[in-house]
Amino acid sequence: MHILALTAVISSDIVYSENMNALKSIMQLSPYKIILGICPLAFAALPVSAQTEAPIEAERETAEELDKRVDGLQTLPNVIIIMTDDQGWGDFGVHGNKVIETPNLDAMSKRSVSWENFYVSPVCTPTRASLMTGRYNQRTKALDTYLGRAMMATDEVTIAEALNGAGYATGIFGKWHLGDNYPMRPSDQGFEYSLVHRGGGLGQPSDPICNDSRYTNPILFRNNKEVQTKGYCTDIYFDEAIKFITKSSEYQRPFFAYIATNAPHGPFNDVPADLLEHYKSKDFSSILKGDNPKELDKVQRVAAMITNADQNVGKLFKMLEEKKLIGNTLVIYLNDNGPNTTRFNGVFKGKKADVFEGGVRSPLWIHWPSKLKAGTKITSNNAAHIDIMPTIMEACEMGTPDAFEFDGRSLLAKTLDPALEMETRPIVIQCHRGATMVKNRHFMVRDGKWKLVCDSGFDSTTIKKEIPFALYDLSTDPGETKDVAGENASEVQRLTAIYNTWYDDVSKTRIRDKGTPYILVDRAEENPIVLTWQDRISNGWTLKDNGFWKVFFQNETMVDVRVLAVPEKYEQDLKGYTVVLQIGKTEYKSEPVGAQQIAVFQSVVVPKGKTQLQAKYVSPDGDKEIPAYQLRVMHR
Repeated sequence: MHILALTAVISSDIVYSENMNALKSIMQLSPYKIILGICPLAFAALPVSAQTEAPIEAERETAEELDKRVDGLQTLPNVIIIMTDDQGWGDFGVHGNKVIETPNLDAMSKRSVSWENFYVSPVCTPTRASLMTGRYNQRTKALDTYLGRAMMATDEVTIAEALNGAGYATGIFGKWHLGDNYPMRPSDQGFEYSLVHRGGGLGQPSDPICNDSRYTNPILFRNNKEVQTKGYCTDIYFDEAIKFITKSSEYQRPFFAYIATNAPHGPFNDVPADLLEHYKSKDFSSILKGDNPKELDKVQRVAAMITNADQNVGKLFKMLEEKKLIGNTLVIYLNDNGPNTTRFNGVFKGKKADVFEGGVRSPLWIHWPSKLKAGTKITSNNAAHIDIMPTIMEACEMGTPDAFEFDGRSLLAKTLDPALEMETRPIVIQCHRGATMVKNRHFMVRDGKWKLVCDSGFDSTTIKKEIPFALYDLSTDPGETKDVAGENASEVQRLTAIYNTWYDDVSKTRIRDKGTPYILVDRAEENPIVLTWQDRISNGWTLKDNGFWKVFFQNETMVDVRVLAVPEKYEQDLKGYTVVLQIGKTEYKSEPVGAQQIAVFQSVVVPKGKTQLQAKYVSPDGDKEIPAYQLRVMHR
């Protein structure tokens, strides 16, 4: 069947839409995207209209030539990435955890090639940006996890765009966390099919207010449309991915499925009840120190979420076996950062947000039965999230063209032949709060056996005092217990020079394009548009922190703006308050709001161009101001 026909397939389960039209519009804004045209099958999956409007006219093909090309697609490997949220290196039986049950992931690890020295960033968004682009997140604008700092620049080329341009069906299930609005949504960045939550997780300010922190029967977004789902969130993601994979294989189309759960990230109020009951009866003393009932309850809930994810991994592999897809499907598993509580983490020190090994070390299991030797462990080289996209592209016979400007490199050759010599190279991880990078702030450099660490803390946005760099020999001290900087001054100097060169390089990437991305307001692409605290430029997520949204109206338009107040958990009675909406320099005031605390501004004319939106609730006496929680902008 022709690929062009496949892009229009609609079923009761899965909708394949022609979302590459959105990509085309982004390409017009960002010439860098045009490098997708170098892929050998680049425009095969685009709608006919997109092909005829392409900057360079494609060669005409006969039906026979196109059928031959499709036959070639059927021999390419399928790709699945599975990534859980806030699960640590020590949360697996195969890594020595005697309490948390992960039999399916343990089995996967034994059937896979395992990169033992694999690094991610210490928090969510930076890892996801590097995973999707093969580039250090500092180049992509995705520096932090909220306040507009988690929106990825749209001129970055994602693995989904590359694979979709080569004819792959592409789907994402779960957590994106790189932008909630056009043109930063998964559908704008190469995913034909998406079922995701907004922002960094369910229960956060990006969530629809009526979702009320639910993990069970959550409100999600299917191809950008709000949908009420049924079931536990992790079960839903895997079930949808299985439907997507099944439908793709039926149409003989290679697929890329990105399954990124928001579990075991908090909140912890809604976890699988049967598994929680199971863990309430277990002894946690081997993985949790001290006698803290509150912390014990939290880790029991984390364990329930982890085992639930593991069960879904087992269900996924069973389906791949039954559909006879297992041999030619490349399955990659990793974590996004370290564990979200202080619990067993192997020999490693630290947890989420730390640049010690416990915060940045993740398993990397690569499962591909037809190509790889099961049970192989690679310890002679270090690897990182930036290497995943180049590895996948080479495995899918696309190569790693220089135009992509990867920071990472393909691990494929070494994964296929672990005895192969691979040149050593340093890995740098820097991550901290704030909208800009700060030199010598919370970073690590790993090169060979040596690791340089600046443990200045993730949460601070400024340098309050200089932190001396520590040096560890991980070949003898993987737990980072002994700082040997004093007796190895030359190594400290060498690794510091590597960091300085890296910092200067990544800092230059956006020198002419500074600041967080603009949210584009375009009736044809997103209507209504919902603005939340997730992407609001502000100092925080508290009632004291008001801020604004950076928006770019693509045309003059007339809109209705619905302003929503903070939910009940903030315990604010705003009845009688006046809502003040500001668009650019123009200010609008509502009548005092009623019990629902909603204000609607109708028929507001907004000129074309870049501007700021801001809204707040003002008390009758003018003494108190509370920031609006969400704005819903509907084009007339």
